[in-house]
Amino acid sequence: MKMTTLSGKLTCALALSGLFLSSCSESPKEARKGLEERGYEVSPRDFLLAAAAGDLESIDLFMVNGLDIDTVDGAGNTALIKASSAGQIQAVEKILGLGADPRHANSVGRDALLTASAKGFEDISRMLMSRGANVDLRDSEGWSALSIAAYNGHSNIVSLLAGQVTSEALDDALLVASFNGDARVITTLLGQGANINARSPESKTPLMISASGGKLQAVRVLLQNQANPYSEDNYGNTAANLAEMAGHEKVHELILTPDVWGATPESLEVAKEMAEAKEALAVHTGVEEIFEFADVVENSVEGGTTAAEESTDAQADWADSGGNAAPQSAGDRKMAAAVPVPVGTRKPLPNRTQIREEAKLKPIVALNGSKISSRSPETAPIQTMVLSSFHEEPLPIAVSKVDGKRAEIRLLGKEDSAPIEVAAGSYIPGTEFRVDEVTRKFVHSKEGQGRMMDVSRVKVTDTRTGETHMLVKDSAGQSSDTYAILTSAGSQYRYAVKSGDIFSSSQTGMGERNYQVLDIRAGAVVIKDLETEKVITVGRDGVIPTH
Repeated sequence: MKMTTLSGKLTCALALSGLFLSSCSESPKEARKGLEERGYEVSPRDFLLAAAAGDLESIDLFMVNGLDIDTVDGAGNTALIKASSAGQIQAVEKILGLGADPRHANSVGRDALLTASAKGFEDISRMLMSRGANVDLRDSEGWSALSIAAYNGHSNIVSLLAGQVTSEALDDALLVASFNGDARVITTLLGQGANINARSPESKTPLMISASGGKLQAVRVLLQNQANPYSEDNYGNTAANLAEMAGHEKVHELILTPDVWGATPESLEVAKEMAEAKEALAVHTGVEEIFEFADVVENSVEGGTTAAEESTDAQADWADSGGNAAPQSAGDRKMAAAVPVPVGTRKPLPNRTQIREEAKLKPIVALNGSKISSRSPETAPIQTMVLSSFHEEPLPIAVSKVDGKRAEIRLLGKEDSAPIEVAAGSYIPGTEFRVDEVTRKFVHSKEGQGRMMDVSRVKVTDTRTGETHMLVKDSAGQSSDTYAILTSAGSQYRYAVKSGDIFSSSQTGMGERNYQVLDIRAGAVVIKDLETEKVITVGRDGVIPTH
């Protein structure tokens, strides 16, 4: 329990710094009189009013009267939350200096950072983060500081926060930003690694959301950056369908006209990476390398320790956490958030962003056939990897039905997407795709709660390029040629990965083991140790722990 007398003594001690010398020379009685002259009563309500007004002198007088700096009103708001919400940066600085808790949340779960971010107050948000504010906090409606800033179109706040959160949080922010359609926000989130084909609970992608809302510029940016225009939602609608149904004819026309999408420097980089990855995958030969971990350290922050001072601890954190120096699970993050952070410092978050940025300068090689070793007896190379990027080859074809050796195909890039019946050996009308095989297949599925699931397949060849694609029933707009790029701070390469790849890995004292890539997903690469049959999942924030 805090003692107001002690609070008053501490306040007066701080006055020696010159911040509010005149206030401490006053008695509580004199301070009360001064507040009354300013129209305030000595109450939590009026204290918070003074904070919201940026009334620095009155804040001092409230302190002399013994109010706790974290006094709350009926809604759980503190002076810090009120000052942050009102954009009163001098008041925020003073209140923080008086020991206010930057992690305190009000009755709806919002703290000072979330309220400041919602209104676009960059300097205040930066100050709160430097004092240990929780960037992962979500309010009672699920909003985080990043997502609400993205929704409100505050690109400056998004730039500040995007490199400090999990990949899942980036995806959430991209989805909500798509409702607003701010192209700057969308570009920033994509640059930080948000999944351009992320899915909402209704299975809508950012492109679908922007198209539904008629956000023409946002749609253009998403298409330029390789958003899949042929993906479908739970009701079989593509982004073009949704734009047409909402009456956004210009958006509908843009999606159906790839020649007018244009390009940006960022989108050209994405296209270049995709081309290099496909070229590496076509070679079918890997490389040999030995990972070095001497430079794997956490990012330093202003007011915190230096990289050199943290290098030993960072090495241990890296090995213990599978390449991610911060806790992986939400529960772990909450535990970490409960650890007091000294004023003026903030524990560095995952350095995955730095790893991805540095990796852009590295050549892309195939993981298949590669031999990756580590000089460290504690650290297996695979444990230090992160999923740098995921790509899918958009195809304007969907399989809606398979019956024997015939299938019903829908052309998703056409005005009329009515099913067309085709047979093995024939061409899909109006395209250069030849149907090579039609296979009817059912499997048990966890997603189907144990029921049989139709995964019938149609194999087609693009006769212009010679590439083959495997289309799965009801899996529209995505070929089987999905691939990913893995990277690590210890590697000199980026590794292009596709399903079925086999590679070997070894570390000092542990011997060599073979691994196989089981699955490529938008958020993870699933890899199996062929000796132990242990499955390892490499996500965008590093290896995902099994529970």
